[in-house]
Amino acid sequence: MLSPALDTYRRRRDFNRTPEPQTGRRKRRMPIFVVQKHHARRLHWDFRLEHDGVLWSWAVPKGPSLDPADKRLAVHVEDHPLDYAGFEGEIPAGNYGAGTVEIWDEGQWEPLGDPSEGMRRGEIKFTLSGKRLNGGFVMVRLKPRQGEKGENWLLIKEKDEAVMAGGDAERLEVLQPSDRKAVKKPVVKAKATPKAEAKTSPATKSRMAKPRSWPEGAVKTTFPRDPRPQLATLSEAIPEGEIWLSEVKFDGYRILVKVSGGKVTLLTRQAQDWTHRFRSLADLIEKQKLPDALLDAELVQLRPDGISDFSLLQQALSGGDTRRLSLYFFDLLWVDGYDLRPCRLIDRKAALEGLLRWNDRLRYSDHHQGEAGAMRRNACKLGLEGIICKNADAPYRAGRNKAWLKVKCSGREEFIVLGWTQPSGSRESFGALHLGFHDEEGQLHYVGGVGTGFSRTELTRLRKLLDQAETESPPSFLYAGEKPETGIHWVSPRLVVEVQYLGWSGAGRLRHAVYLGLREDKSEAEVVRPVPDAEQARASFRPRRSLPAIITAKAPSAAAKPKLKRSVQRMEGPEEIKGIRVTHPEREIWPGLTKKDLAHYWIEVAPRALAEIANRPLALVRAPEGIDGDRFFQKHPTPGQPPALRGGTSKGDPYLVLEDVSGLVACAQISAVELHGWGATLDDPDHADRLVFDLDPDESLDFPDVVEAALFLRDRLKAQGLQSFCRTTGGKGLHLVVPLAPEHDWEAVRSFSRAFAEDLAREQPDRFVAKVSKAARKGRILIDWLRNGRGSTAVLSYSPRARPGATVATPLAWREVTAKLDPKAFTIETIPGRLARQKSDPWKGLDTLAQRLPRAGRSMKGS
Repeated sequence: MLSPALDTYRRRRDFNRTPEPQTGRRKRRMPIFVVQKHHARRLHWDFRLEHDGVLWSWAVPKGPSLDPADKRLAVHVEDHPLDYAGFEGEIPAGNYGAGTVEIWDEGQWEPLGDPSEGMRRGEIKFTLSGKRLNGGFVMVRLKPRQGEKGENWLLIKEKDEAVMAGGDAERLEVLQPSDRKAVKKPVVKAKATPKAEAKTSPATKSRMAKPRSWPEGAVKTTFPRDPRPQLATLSEAIPEGEIWLSEVKFDGYRILVKVSGGKVTLLTRQAQDWTHRFRSLADLIEKQKLPDALLDAELVQLRPDGISDFSLLQQALSGGDTRRLSLYFFDLLWVDGYDLRPCRLIDRKAALEGLLRWNDRLRYSDHHQGEAGAMRRNACKLGLEGIICKNADAPYRAGRNKAWLKVKCSGREEFIVLGWTQPSGSRESFGALHLGFHDEEGQLHYVGGVGTGFSRTELTRLRKLLDQAETESPPSFLYAGEKPETGIHWVSPRLVVEVQYLGWSGAGRLRHAVYLGLREDKSEAEVVRPVPDAEQARASFRPRRSLPAIITAKAPSAAAKPKLKRSVQRMEGPEEIKGIRVTHPEREIWPGLTKKDLAHYWIEVAPRALAEIANRPLALVRAPEGIDGDRFFQKHPTPGQPPALRGGTSKGDPYLVLEDVSGLVACAQISAVELHGWGATLDDPDHADRLVFDLDPDESLDFPDVVEAALFLRDRLKAQGLQSFCRTTGGKGLHLVVPLAPEHDWEAVRSFSRAFAEDLAREQPDRFVAKVSKAARKGRILIDWLRNGRGSTAVLSYSPRARPGATVATPLAWREVTAKLDPKAFTIETIPGRLARQKSDPWKGLDTLAQRLPRAGRSMKGS
């Protein structure tokens, strides 16, 4: 029986002349969502949510956004059948909605509350798990204006970890390119055919032609580029309910198994090729003649009782005898041209179970559904490490998230080796390893030593590695309670070991620690604080003090070198700079340049820099571990940040804003290396006061090519009555900045900049490109116009860059823009001297130049 909810949908379509589907399909356990980019008379994005056997549908003119500041208009349209979620192709001219439809994003959605009640009330809250859209969203119905027929809603991103500053649809296409093949057009010709013979597009056919053995939701794609594993989050609580699958937590190395053209590659979680280390396993898989595939597994060494044992695995790897190693397979990510990551876990596992012929070395990791508490109790009785609980309906998502939870039987974690002590008695090589971990900001914390669990062979092996990692000064770390013992020989913090322990002392030390093995598959950057519960951590760790200077002796090597005294760098305490308390001023951001150096740079350039930075909504690139460590983007204010880096508001929206030199020093304090800003001020964020063209060359081009292009764009802008200013970006490109009177709305600025860039690309296609694509850019220069939108940002003048050399985005006079220009010459060490030598500001007059766009590109406020 056809659903009456689709009457409007069917009434508007002649299915003899359009390939669009008529009917729905059965409802899944987890509802789907899909976003389809629709090149109709006016480009828009169709946003659809599965509910009660149909797809609720909205047309979103500007497309979804991951930026909470973007409140996207969404026009409610007729319900669509479920089969429409897989539709791609050309709707022929003369039909309703004529134009090309392509799938822009898809995945699963989870309503927060009763969606039917939300639809009735006009507020629907939900989470999305897709390739481009993730996290929480809310849809709010607007009160209709008098005489308005349509039902208008707003689609708004909630503030969570999935937020992306400036994350509109066009930028998401750039930053998260789809691996789908482009939909070719025209696909369907407009001619009457019997319903039974109604034609479909090749894209639609390819999606419908997948084998029945692959689960619902599989997507036709090329092989994943740079695949990364999904990781589990440590949990004290045991999840309840039938939705959770429980698997054994194996005590081994994580391996991604890639099958391509019959050849097998074994990759670690860090994408290292370890095939040569486990050749016999790769040979066993190759004999199975599998289709191209990507599988997730754990490499283990089993004891006679069937329990995986990490120490036995270490011995096997050290001795080179890997004949008894096994692989436990637990997930199937991609197979035979289909991406299974969007599918439910329970369906992926079913496909995996039937893919291989299992034996004693290639094993299927079975699971129990529900009863996770009983599963964990049994695991602990058997002496297992713990269990992994997985959401049966969840897609596969790279990185750490809460769809997978690890529940352990005892304290067992990885730590970073910070140093070692001399052996005593009959022991050789060393006495104990001294350990630490990173906190969330990247700071190392000392947690004490481990002196048991080492075999004689392991002592010798580790000592060789310790000698190779020897350093003249201790790494920068914090500690609680008593200071570390004297006589520790410090090493560069790069070795990772696994340790079992009974708990934490009140002084923040490990209790009864036992060494289990060296983790060659993990980097020190992955080792974060192992205690999952925040209250437990606060109870266990007292406030930490900086490490005092420790004088120790250099250890003799295994060859009994004579002892030499070492000088150890003192960790500095907090220092007040321009009213800002700068903690750990000695912490390096660039090699040889510290937080303190960055703070003093800002003080020296503040008179010039504040003219560009003050009172402008900011986005910060923060690097707590320095430029070689992890970085993150911050757009909104957070609790505890320095007051000088205030949270300004406009129309209720919070922004990061600074006003004076204290705000610049506050950026240094929180390790904000780069400052990016809007093309508008906080006083009027809805009207641009500048636009930016970013010239980004292909790697094959030389910098003089970029200089020549900048001069060409300058002259073309001048021909349209617009004066421009040039700056280096701190990288390989140049910016052209055009000051404007704050009278143009963002749509006008965006339209003008796009048209300008595309005109030049059409005029000189061998020289310029306006579409952000690595392939399209080959041998050419991208004119990036995408920075000219509300919430979009560009690096600000005098901002350092998180690049080697501490380069700076530097304003230039046009007379400096020549083939001899070297952007690497402008660094935080050279810019203060450059400013002192300058007789005038190269951008003098920019702040008073109130230019207006050419009439064709204008949309004046009030007009």
